[in-house]
Amino acid sequence: QNGHLGALALLFDQVKNEDIHPAKKAKSSQPAQQVRARHILLKHRECKAAHDKVRHKQVKRTRGEAERMMRNVLEQCAADTTKKLFTQKCKELSECTSCLSAGDLAGDVGWMKLGKGKFGAQFDAVAFALQVGELSDLVDSDQGQVR
Repeated sequence: QNGHLGALALLFDQVKNEDIHPAKKAKSSQPAQQVRARHILLKHRECKAAHDKVRHKQVKRTRGEAERMMRNVLEQCAADTTKKLFTQKCKELSECTSCLSAGDLAGDVGWMKLGKGKFGAQFDAVAFALQVGELSDLVDSDQGQVR
C-alpha cells in the first residue's frame, strides 16, 4: 500500500443513467453512468497532504491509528439502520471540507461520471460497484484527500 494515501468510507447515495428513458431505468441492466456518493476522509501523517483543512492543524496519527478509527466508524455505521450515524461521524471526524455541508449533504462528493477518474481509479471502482444506501469498506484515495 502507498504510504501517502488517506482512508475513506463511502456511502453510496444515488445512481443516474442519463441515456435511459425514466420508464426503462428500473428494468435496465446497463451500469450507472453517474453515481453520487458521500465519504468520510481520515488522513494520517504519511499522507502527501497531512493537513486537516477542517480543523486547520497538522495530522499526527499513524496509518494504523487512522485505519483503526475508520474500522470502528464502519462497524458503528453498518449497525445503524437509519443511516444517520454516517452523517454524524462525517461531521465529527472527516478531514475533508465537504463534511461542513449542511444536513445529509455532509461528505457529499457530488456526481461522479463513469470513467472520469476524478478521485482515482480505486475510489471510482468502489463507488460504481456499490448499491444505493450501501457502505463500502475502507478505500485509499490516490490524492490522499478528495477535493
